[in-house]
Amino acid sequence: MAKIIVACGSGVASSELVVKHIVDFFDDHHITSVEVEATDFKKLPDILANYDVYVWIARPNEEIQAIVDKHHIASVNGLPIFTGQNPEAAYRDIIAALKAMQA
Repeated sequence: MAKIIVACGSGVASSELVVKHIVDFFDDHHITSVEVEATDFKKLPDILANYDVYVWIARPNEEIQAIVDKHHIASVNGLPIFTGQNPEAAYRDIIAALKAMQA
């Protein structure tokens, strides 16, 4: 099962909203076997390596980017999903990351 983590720069309210949108998108497109979770940005360094895709709302800092690079985690800008402005681009990036995992 693929695992996606969503994190914003503060708290988890924004992350939870983006998770809901992603889960709804997956449901609408019959995409299964993907776990989508939200987390507090402060917890991210300790758990990020356990995920396949990182959807960010606040741009990753150097520490987070180093983890992404070291563990070959796909990093997707989730801001379009959060704002509703061209969310299709972010969904395409998520789908591409999931397909790359299967290759």
